[in-house]
Amino acid sequence: MRYFKLCVKLNHHFLIILLLLYGIDSQGFLNWLFPNLKDPPKIEEKAPKFKYKGCGVATSKQTAQRRIVGGDDAGFGTFPWQAYIRIGSSRCGGSLISRRHVVTAGHCVARAQPRHVRVTLGDYVINSAAEPLPAYTFGVRTIKVHPLFKFTPQADRFDVAVLTLDRNVHYMPHIAPICLPERGSDFLGQYGWAAGWGALSPGSRLRPRTLQAVDVPVLDNRVCERWHRANGINVVIYPEMLCAGYRGGGKDSCQGDSGGPLMLERAGRWYLIGVVSAGYSCASRGQPGIYHRVAHTVDWISHATTLA
Repeated sequence: MRYFKLCVKLNHHFLIILLLLYGIDSQGFLNWLFPNLKDPPKIEEKAPKFKYKGCGVATSKQTAQRRIVGGDDAGFGTFPWQAYIRIGSSRCGGSLISRRHVVTAGHCVARAQPRHVRVTLGDYVINSAAEPLPAYTFGVRTIKVHPLFKFTPQADRFDVAVLTLDRNVHYMPHIAPICLPERGSDFLGQYGWAAGWGALSPGSRLRPRTLQAVDVPVLDNRVCERWHRANGINVVIYPEMLCAGYRGGGKDSCQGDSGGPLMLERAGRWYLIGVVSAGYSCASRGQPGIYHRVAHTVDWISHATTLA
């Protein structure tokens, strides 16, 4: 016991920080640490404990700007489910859907080994410590790509995967899951939001450090095909795919956004309606973005989260 107490005294500053972070009764700990002092040091715990309100609720009151191509800074904590995924030297986006699972695009991880994948949650400005709360990086235990996933010269089929993280995620104001939609849900004509750290212009190798977001309307699949054909592009938009964007272009997801969310807010909760999948350009006229339609495979996604 004496040895334990000595170790604690030598490292009490470090332990106090840990106690504060994990919400343990730190004042009681200090009373035990300094039993002979009439007035042991006082700790003023200013940060309230985070109260989880269920999936799809962002505690940040900031609103993403209506202006990723054609987008603007999303705002810290606006999309707390946003994941930044590194696969070797490649980068993709993703969405947290539970304490252990992240949804991303199948083409991002189809050829990857779990040991080569890292998932960062709570990030906003890449490689910066200026945010109000820190980001956390996780390893990946398993990768489950949809069994019908297929690389194609056009848009990849069933382009979705579920990553199982190597440990549980602690929900915080800037880290929380997004809701999954009901099977068969239709969002035609509604405005969704795409977010990511992808290119700001077509073909650019430059990537923003700050998370970008853009609003795009959900289109009918046949309309999407016609728009592409008018540009000489023959692409089939299958039922498991979804298009979103503008006839005149100007706003879109782009290279580096793959795997990230297309999300929609309903009654105060956000739902993951699409996964950034493909596009023949970025924000070009008549070439809206192509996404995986989550409502088409939500049963498989939910099942994949129960396997590990």
